Amino acid sequence: MLRTRADLVPHPGNPRPAPELRIAASVERTEHTLELRYELAGDLAAVAWPAATTQERSEGLWRHTCFEAFCALPGAGAYYELNFSPSTCWAGFRFGGYRERLADPEFAAAPTIETREAGALRVVDIRVDIGKLPRLKPKAPLEVGLAAVIEGRDARIHHFALGHPAERADFHDRRGFLVTLPGYGATTP
Repeated sequence: MLRTRADLVPHPGNPRPAPELRIAASVERTEHTLELRYELAGDLAAVAWPAATTQERSEGLWRHTCFEAFCALPGAGAYYELNFSPSTCWAGFRFGGYRERLADPEFAAAPTIETREAGALRVVDIRVDIGKLPRLKPKAPLEVGLAAVIEGRDARIHHFALGHPAERADFHDRRGFLVTLPGYGATTP
């Protein structure tokens, strides 16, 4: 399958001064999984990194450094929000429409979250099984929004995404789901 890669841009309303970071994100879809990669380069010491802990489902990850993916079928109001912390905690939410939270989805297995550092580059690799998420049909195209919440050492929160269509940072805004992945097994032109 084809891996799609793009740079995340800081929201214009992020607090100043902001950490000097460049963030690239990529996503690849297999029949039952999304494979995500977030690459951070620059002043990594300015980032508050959550300590590694027991891998578990957890709420409120967006209050600290975490990486997010939003997924929906084209034209559908329903979507999923997936959150991943470098601590290995994770969360998944299902929405019937804009911020209309429904019952949390069940996953076949907990996502894998692996973080590694090489000099001034930190890479976070995530693999999440989406096979049990009924609204994400394997053969259908998928619209994805990729984002990162970065907590600075000064405890201020900075938002990065593929795009920021609103005045306030809002990863739920469907206009920010800027990557379209073909359905599994579909050929790309």
